[in-house]
Amino acid sequence: MQENNKRIIKLKELLKSVEIKLIHGNQEIDISGIAYDSRKVEKGYLFICVRGEKLDGHEFNYEAVQKGAVAILGEEEVESRAEIARIIVSNARIALAQISANFYQNPSLKLKVIGVGGTDGKTTTTYLIESVLKGAGFGVGVIGTINYRWGERVLPAGLTSPESLDLQRMLSEMVAINCKYAVLEVSSHAVSQHRIWATNFDTGIFTNFGRDHLDYHKTLSSYLEAELRLIRSLEKDKLALINIDDRYGRRLKLQTSARVMTYGTKRGAHIRASKINSTLSGLSFHVDTPTASCDVQMKLIGKVNMYNALAAIGVGIEEGLNIELICDALRRAEPVPGRFQIIDEGQDFKVMVDFAHTPQAFLSLLQMAGRMTKGSIIIVFGAAGERDRGKRSLMGRIASRYGSYSIITSDNPYGEDPMQIIEDIKSGFRRRRYSVVIDRLFAIKEGLSRAKGGDMVIIAGKGHEDYQVFGDRVVAFNDCDVVRRLLRDKNANG
Repeated sequence: MQENNKRIIKLKELLKSVEIKLIHGNQEIDISGIAYDSRKVEKGYLFICVRGEKLDGHEFNYEAVQKGAVAILGEEEVESRAEIARIIVSNARIALAQISANFYQNPSLKLKVIGVGGTDGKTTTTYLIESVLKGAGFGVGVIGTINYRWGERVLPAGLTSPESLDLQRMLSEMVAINCKYAVLEVSSHAVSQHRIWATNFDTGIFTNFGRDHLDYHKTLSSYLEAELRLIRSLEKDKLALINIDDRYGRRLKLQTSARVMTYGTKRGAHIRASKINSTLSGLSFHVDTPTASCDVQMKLIGKVNMYNALAAIGVGIEEGLNIELICDALRRAEPVPGRFQIIDEGQDFKVMVDFAHTPQAFLSLLQMAGRMTKGSIIIVFGAAGERDRGKRSLMGRIASRYGSYSIITSDNPYGEDPMQIIEDIKSGFRRRRYSVVIDRLFAIKEGLSRAKGGDMVIIAGKGHEDYQVFGDRVVAFNDCDVVRRLLRDKNANG
């Protein structure tokens, strides 16, 4: 991504607030851009050597200099020409984030930045906050899993939370078109890798916590620490908006210096829902807030979306919006792509596509389906490769308990053998009410062919994604598009 505005800044200005261990060379040189990818370096750039999971930026400093870098920053000494400025720091990712904020003139200080953290629900929560704030007439930018968008610009999302250089550039573009708010999904990876360092958050939201990303964080305690850090790091004049129906949320409210506003269904929540009713036609509930009460009607379905809506209501209340305006915006909010998405091509059974890929999201999805379906629940799902193997058997156990029949298939295998992933999932099944169809298209086709009137087919794990990854090969694939095509073919053929 790494686009840089045409701006010239002195190296010494870029290095403000950066903890430097050692510096060689002239700090008065002009810097015209920043890159952490040597392929994106241009003449006059500062190249920052970042260590990744597979590649080490220090190994590409020669290439960066050949392409025009006039300064190199890293965590160790690198060989280079005498006229190249070299800066040594303890943490290159923190330095990258601070330098990026300096280069783009600290755009987060010119916006109201709302960060949404937690295991599940981040994407839908950002969409609903966007609906509420836009409903009040404000300019809003959103950075998250599905895409990055502000004004008329919509970019595909590479990462839920982009690298700090890209994040600061996006925030600066929001400032340039007079956005007042930036709403960010904050992933645990982004926190651990300091991508949000030097970003000023006015509001932090904690949705919930459950098992995920143990392939990266290794332990549940390490992952929990990353998920809680956004709220814990907020300053006293900021707002922490916390789901206290989640047991980790109840602890977290005591672990932040920020002002706390809670939401949930439990007594004592500042934003409290009651009279909750969710059907396949929509969601309704009553909400009481510190300032007013309202009945909420939504097109979205599922109790989990009640929690996401409560977070959005909390943001609206914090920003001084009228409760009726907030509830009207939620009423008009469209379902989020790939999140509890119903596909209707006139068939006599229901089909739902959802992104659920964590045990807790999968459980919530199937429990909701059980409450809404009189017939059988047929599940098509897999698990991603090169990710937390421990959750695969848990997903299998949940499907075995709450599903009538499952078709286990491929998700994004990445570099793993798809059959080994499936074997891991199978180990969680207590009853053999499943079949294995490695090809996801044919798995979906089998799921649809098994459905009878009144049944529900759930296709889980990929949601909005429009691709599958096999090793180093990426193929186009979208669950919703495949379902629609198969249903239309089925209807055409009688």
